[in-house]
Amino acid sequence: MRFIVFLIKAAVIIGLLAGVIFGGARLHDGPISMIPGGPFESGDWVDGPVSDWSFAKDIPTVELQLDGEDTSRTVWILVRNDRAYIPCSLTFPPGKKWHLRAAENGRAILRIEGKRYPVTLERLRDDERFAPELKQITSMKYGTTPPSDSGVWFFSVRSRGRH
Repeated sequence: MRFIVFLIKAAVIIGLLAGVIFGGARLHDGPISMIPGGPFESGDWVDGPVSDWSFAKDIPTVELQLDGEDTSRTVWILVRNDRAYIPCSLTFPPGKKWHLRAAENGRAILRIEGKRYPVTLERLRDDERFAPELKQITSMKYGTTPPSDSGVWFFSVRSRGRH
């Protein structure tokens, strides 16, 4: 009986700690590693249009905040032919919904190495052109290629003005 009480107490403490960590992250300037964070408060704005995203080619993750949201997250970025793309697994992590909102209204801010880039994300419907990269990206990100029915959406990144 004592062991069961101990397990219940441990579960409650772990739950409270997780709540404090995830709740506290919402007050932070951006995500904390893979934990979603609060809205961006810092970083110089890059107002000029960006047509060549090759500077982000070797950067595996960037921070993303959708317009009108008070949360931000870490996402992967793929640069191909100087254009940037954001992949999004539809099943991992479970409960993710940012990709649905981005498909409706793609206005967002990317924070890359401390600089904020106003962008528009456009969902690409023809994901077949990324077939070779898809396996590589998903295995790098998730450790294995997700089952084919799980799917991955790709968003094209287009620079826009802040206003």
